Amino acid sequence: MRTYITLVLVIIIGILSLWFQEDSKQQREHITLPDERLPDYFMENFSITSLDDTGQASYILYAAKMFHFADDDSAELEQPVIKFQQNDENFTLQATRAIYDKSKNLVHLHDKVIIHRESTQRKNELFIYTDYLKVDTMSKVAENNHPSRVKTSHAELNAIGLLLDNAQAKLVLKSQVKGVYKNAP
Repeated sequence: MRTYITLVLVIIIGILSLWFQEDSKQQREHITLPDERLPDYFMENFSITSLDDTGQASYILYAAKMFHFADDDSAELEQPVIKFQQNDENFTLQATRAIYDKSKNLVHLHDKVIIHRESTQRKNELFIYTDYLKVDTMSKVAENNHPSRVKTSHAELNAIGLLLDNAQAKLVLKSQVKGVYKNAP
């Protein structure tokens, strides 16, 4: 009797296995990914330091995750942070996600983009908030045509579009600039 019960259980398990295999094959056939790119490699919690011609750090890029795509040598970054240091000024750029185009040295920051300049003896602390920013890592120029909010200890400005040239220490608000200026102490 035990032999028959064991034999019946083995047959039932075999039939269920075949059924699950056929079901998973059918599900895979219905899934098509023609437009989805697959990365050739990925990394978690990484950083890259780019050096200038003199051997000094031009910028440091951190990200929680990076997915590299071989077809166009680009990378998608999650939780990216870029740190620039020049002339005793530190700029930090962060976002929810970014796309890095190596061939053009461009980083496209998306969603909850924050630019932060630390205060120095000559300049106040500066924050810029926006939802998109294109950064040229070679010229250290950042720009967009999106709503942006600039905040310092003495002013809060809203604009559509900005140009931040770190090398020239220049910030240009492109259009529809509105804001409040507080008198300095």
